[in-house]
Amino acid sequence: MKRIFMYGFFIVCAVGILMNPKVIKLKPESEVEPEEEIVAAQNATMSSVPIQNCHFASIQGRRSYQEDRVTCDLDLKIPLSGRNDGLEEVNVGVVAVFDGHIGSAASEMASRLFLDKFLQRKNYGEQSSNHMEFLKSSLVKTIEEIDAEFTKLAIEYELYSGSTAVVALIYNKKRVLVANVGDSKAFICSRKLQLLEAKELTEDHNAYRVDERARVEASGGKFKFPPNYVPLLMGHFPMTRAIGDVPLKKYGIIATPEVTDWLNLTSKDEFLVVASDGIFESLSPQEVCDFLYEAEDYSDSTFLAQQIVQKAFLEGSTDNLSVVLVPLGSK
Repeated sequence: MKRIFMYGFFIVCAVGILMNPKVIKLKPESEVEPEEEIVAAQNATMSSVPIQNCHFASIQGRRSYQEDRVTCDLDLKIPLSGRNDGLEEVNVGVVAVFDGHIGSAASEMASRLFLDKFLQRKNYGEQSSNHMEFLKSSLVKTIEEIDAEFTKLAIEYELYSGSTAVVALIYNKKRVLVANVGDSKAFICSRKLQLLEAKELTEDHNAYRVDERARVEASGGKFKFPPNYVPLLMGHFPMTRAIGDVPLKKYGIIATPEVTDWLNLTSKDEFLVVASDGIFESLSPQEVCDFLYEAEDYSDSTFLAQQIVQKAFLEGSTDNLSVVLVPLGSK
């Protein structure tokens, strides 16, 4: 059974790779397309991802491969225990971005399995009436289970890839919680006076953080500090948490997500933004919110997501670029 699953998994991966946009080849100067057209073409030919009811854009950019993966559903109906021993159906939105490295095997597996594993948490109806705490713990366990499952495959088949994970849960359209592993980001663009202010919900996992660096160094990991770049673990790895990356687990790399408390959404909150780190090579979260504030039309959030990706690309990002945009209010 395991081998059947594995063959199926790698067939899916192979199909995904074949469907991904091709690396941009050099052309004679007279045939070179404007960069805006390259971005548009990559958006148009992007392979399908498991999404429902959400607005996103994802392109390969200047990388040779597309290793970002997106999965989301903003209208999940989950039965949870309610009053008088009955079941109460709650609305949960899920947005997840997985940014792969050293190949797309880890991000592909995570994106394909995440929603099913999250929905298949045991005994939904037997939990306490504290729905939000149960959803929070289920989110953490889902990410850890995916890491454990990928680790087994990685050891058996000598896979070296890994992935970040940033996942946002929206509870009954009133509260939001974010779990983060690595250096992708989630933030809210909230109206304040004459601008949209970026309220960051994640903090990167790298050696600039004293707690993260201490854990890794206690496990024998060593960092190098290149000028103008994040510290590198064992000379090449910039993060302290990730799914996969099995050879680095012995140096303190963990997949346990850092999770926020539930945040009450207000009428001033306009957008939830969940994105891979390629966006932030050239744009800050505040610059993304500034761009959204200046947009004249909020009616097409998918188009706005594509505009953010294009802007990050034109500003010089060299990485894969993915963003999910969740409208929370109205202009």
